[in-house]
Amino acid sequence: MFDRIVTFFMPREMRGNIADPRYHEFRVLLSTCLIGLPLMLLFPIPLYFLDKPIAGYFINNALVIITLLCARYFGHYRIPMTTTALVTYFLIYDWIRDSGLIFSSNVSLLHMYLLCAIWADKKYGWWAIFSNLAVFGFIYHQTLYTHPVKSDAMYALIMNAMITIFFGGFLAYLQMDQERDRIKIKSLQDKKITMLDEAVKQRTEQLNAMREAMATDFHDETGNMLSAITRQASLLKQKYSEGDEARPIVDSIIKNSRKLYSASKDFLWQLHHDSDDPQELCQYLTAYGQQYYNQFDIAFSSVSANCPPVQFAPTAALNIIYIFKEAMTNVVKHAAAQEVVFNMYGEEKQITYQLRDNGHWKVADTSQPHYGLGNMERRCKKNGFTLSVSSTQEGTCITVTIPIQITKEK
Repeated sequence: MFDRIVTFFMPREMRGNIADPRYHEFRVLLSTCLIGLPLMLLFPIPLYFLDKPIAGYFINNALVIITLLCARYFGHYRIPMTTTALVTYFLIYDWIRDSGLIFSSNVSLLHMYLLCAIWADKKYGWWAIFSNLAVFGFIYHQTLYTHPVKSDAMYALIMNAMITIFFGGFLAYLQMDQERDRIKIKSLQDKKITMLDEAVKQRTEQLNAMREAMATDFHDETGNMLSAITRQASLLKQKYSEGDEARPIVDSIIKNSRKLYSASKDFLWQLHHDSDDPQELCQYLTAYGQQYYNQFDIAFSSVSANCPPVQFAPTAALNIIYIFKEAMTNVVKHAAAQEVVFNMYGEEKQITYQLRDNGHWKVADTSQPHYGLGNMERRCKKNGFTLSVSSTQEGTCITVTIPIQITKEK
C-alpha cells in the first residue's frame, strides 16, 4: 500500500521507471514526506489539552502536501520544499521565543527538523546544519536581553550547537555513504549488464551463423535431391502414354516434389536471421505473389508503409507465410479476380498484413468443410494473431494483425 501511494505522487515519467536518474531522489523525498505527515499529527493532540498553540503543525503539514502535489504534477519540489523549510523555521522560533528562548524545550524541534532535512534531501539537506547553528546563535542573542545569567545561556547554546554538529554530521555522512554505495552498486550492475549484453550478442551472432550454414547446407542437399526426383519422374512420364495407369502416379510424384521444394524454401527462409523482420517478410511474400499470379495473368502489386523497427516472435514468420499462401491460392480458386494488392502497415504495438482482390468469390457451400479458411483461422488462433475476412461488391479483403514481441535496434 505504501509503495502504491509513493508511486501515485511520483512524476508521470518516473512511475515504474527505475532507470530514470532522478527516480531514487524523488522516491526518498516522497517517502519521507509521507511518513512525516501522520507522525507530525502526534504533536497537536497532547498540546491541545495543555492549551498550547497547535496551528503551526497543521500549516507545516499543508506545506508538505503542497510539496507532494508539486512533485506529482510539475516534476519538481525544490521551491515548495525550500518554502516549507523557511516557514518551519519561523514557526519553531515563534514557539521557542514564547517558552524560554535558548532554555525552551521546543529547541528540540530544531534537532528534529535537522533530521528530516538531511533524510529527505540527500543533495542539500546537510546545509541545515549551518542554518540550525545560525538560528541557535540568533536565539542566544535574543536570550541575553531577557536572562541575567549569561553563563547558563552560553552553556545551553554550546550544548545545542554540539548536538546539531554531532547529530547532523553523523546523519549527513551516513546518507552520503549510502548514496556512494548505491552508485557503486549501480555501476557494478551496469558493468555486469554490459558484459551480459556482449555475451548475448556474441551468442546471437554464433546462432545466426549456424542457422545460415544449416539453411545453406539443407537447401543445397535437399534442393538437389528434389530436382533429381523431378527430372527422373519427368523422364519416366514420357515413357507412359496418356491413358496408362502409372501416368497419374508419376504426375503426383512431380507435383508433390514441387510442393515439397516450395515448402522447404519457406522453412529455410524462416531459418534466416532476418525472417523476424516484418519488412523482410513483406518482400518475401511480395516476390512469391508476383511469381504465383504471373501464371494466371492476374495483376499483382504490393504496398508497405509505417513499419517500425520491431521483430516478430520466432515462429510467427513461417505461419504468416502459410496463411497468405493459402489466401493467395483461394483468390485464384474462388474469386476470379483480375487484380490483387498485398499491403503491410505498422503501428506502435502491431503489424497488419492485408490481401485485397477485386473478384467475386463463389458462394460457400455450408455443407462442406472449408479447409483453407479453417487452416488460416487455426494458425491465427494458435499464434495470437487476429484474422478478419470482409467481402464487398468491390472484392474481398483478408487481414491478419500480428502483435509485436519486442523492439530492436536497426
